[in-house]
Amino acid sequence: MKFDPVSICRILNEHGVKFVVLGGFAAVIHGSPVPTEDIDVIPSRDRENLERLAKALSQMNAAIRTSDGPIQTRINAAFIANMPNMLNLVTDFGDLDLVFNPAGQLSDYDEWNQSADRAQLEPGLVVAVAALDDIIASKHAANRLKDQRVLPYLESLRDELHRQSDE
Repeated sequence: MKFDPVSICRILNEHGVKFVVLGGFAAVIHGSPVPTEDIDVIPSRDRENLERLAKALSQMNAAIRTSDGPIQTRINAAFIANMPNMLNLVTDFGDLDLVFNPAGQLSDYDEWNQSADRAQLEPGLVVAVAALDDIIASKHAANRLKDQRVLPYLESLRDELHRQSDE
């Protein structure tokens, strides 16, 4: 299966799902040279949005991702609502992580969406993308080895983008 985060975003948009792209793919959208193998999104947890999200996940043939391989189960709004922190999924378009409690000061969809940028991934496909400063802050807070490795690239990218905007 080929990783296709744009198709994941397209399907989420087609179903009217409210979400913000976080993590590595958000950094790539901002211009990061560091590749990623999954897409992280924080969805709104309101009931109607979770219903739309469940339908989108069904269309993508989402299954729970485990180290032993995918586990097929019915992923409905109630199931998603009961996830406290994260739900790791595999889809027809690659790995998708639903993040409900990201590391850092911003806690929920509304807070991440408030400072998010809007990015056009292809004609007619605009998504909310976490602000680069918020991505950096979250990676500092998570303090995982993989985050520590990517932080110098993200901070350099942020500094370059600030320089460009000042010119």
